[in-house]
Amino acid sequence: CGFNSIDDEFPDEKRAILSHDPRTAEEIAEQVVHAIVNAEKGGKHLHKTLNNIVGATGWTEKVAEWTLAKLEQALKEASKLGPALKEAYDKAWEAARGIEGFVQEHPVFCTVIALGVLVMIAPWAIEALGFGELGPIEGSFAALWQARYAGYVPKGSLFSFFQRLGMT
Repeated sequence: CGFNSIDDEFPDEKRAILSHDPRTAEEIAEQVVHAIVNAEKGGKHLHKTLNNIVGATGWTEKVAEWTLAKLEQALKEASKLGPALKEAYDKAWEAARGIEGFVQEHPVFCTVIALGVLVMIAPWAIEALGFGELGPIEGSFAALWQARYAGYVPKGSLFSFFQRLGMT
């Protein structure tokens, strides 16, 4: 009778808050890594692109862990990297080579490179992995990494290197 429905006049304000992203953390990470691999350059544009991909889910620890794992896989095919990722990869590789006593055959070499790349391209993901300002966040990837050192973090070790990265 000439009246608009109540739904048209008063949209459900909670709908936006309660919306659920049907993608899994792994699917989000796959899209994040695809964007990183194909990026022409880093900076604000890439940051905005990655945040748009992550969306309302946010940079959770699971998204960061999957991103790290998928980035490790992508880095194994260095010839297919876009310019932004290739530059970050080269810098991370050189920095890792400079760590005293660390060799390319080390079992976590690819993880080290991937973490270094994340520090340069998506530093907020390092915090999501648990490398916090005051130390590793309990129950996080960083805490598990530290546990490998049995609580002792030697000066110049890989963990102390990544801890410094998380503190910046």
